[in-house]
Amino acid sequence: MKCLSLTNVAMAIAAAVLILVLGNRVEAQSPSESLASKIVTGEVAQVEGGFHRTKDLLGVDTLDIVDKVYVITDQAGREVHLELSDDTKISSRVIPGDTVEAEISSEGHTLSVTRIEP
Repeated sequence: MKCLSLTNVAMAIAAAVLILVLGNRVEAQSPSESLASKIVTGEVAQVEGGFHRTKDLLGVDTLDIVDKVYVITDQAGREVHLELSDDTKISSRVIPGDTVEAEISSEGHTLSVTRIEP
């Protein structure tokens, strides 16, 4: 009888710990502010990046252009640096003067850049 009673107590403690752990995990993920991204719209002022010579499949020399940063002026007149990564979704390459809409994560990472047609 005592053995059964200790087993029940141990199971109750394990269940309580599990509820506490899972409850804290859900609380940590629930604030919508930490997961929210923001949209910034503005005109491209500058494109920073690099280029290098490479050969295509036929062996012809080509220039490979790699954009690293788009500097845009938002609608409030502030300069915003959009740092691009391999994970950034870009609909098409932009040039100064283009208007773009960028999605920026709460951590400041550029998630996507879309050129807005005039």
